Amino acid sequence: MGKLSKFVVGQPGYFRERAEDEFPWDRTDKSVWYSLLVVEAGRIERYGFTSSKSNKTALRSTLKELTREDEALLLGVWTGQYSTHLFILNIEKAIEKLNSSP
Repeated sequence: MGKLSKFVVGQPGYFRERAEDEFPWDRTDKSVWYSLLVVEAGRIERYGFTSSKSNKTALRSTLKELTREDEALLLGVWTGQYSTHLFILNIEKAIEKLNSSP
């Protein structure tokens, strides 16, 4: 994280880190979605996934293809009735959680 992260990480409405156990992995409705940012050939490529079963399978397969040398950031977005929660998700933990979710 950059030097500005101390001002926003952990604040309500901002990015939540190390909170994989709080993320609603079992949801399959439109209130949850995922964004994967990967640096490929010096460019940031963006990939989006919904929480449907087929998209979770695609996300899991994509994450498994990443290597430790790949620069990647996985974001989880949970849109609640009154607020939106943004999660920075650990890729290894995400694969584990996606393996056990519907």
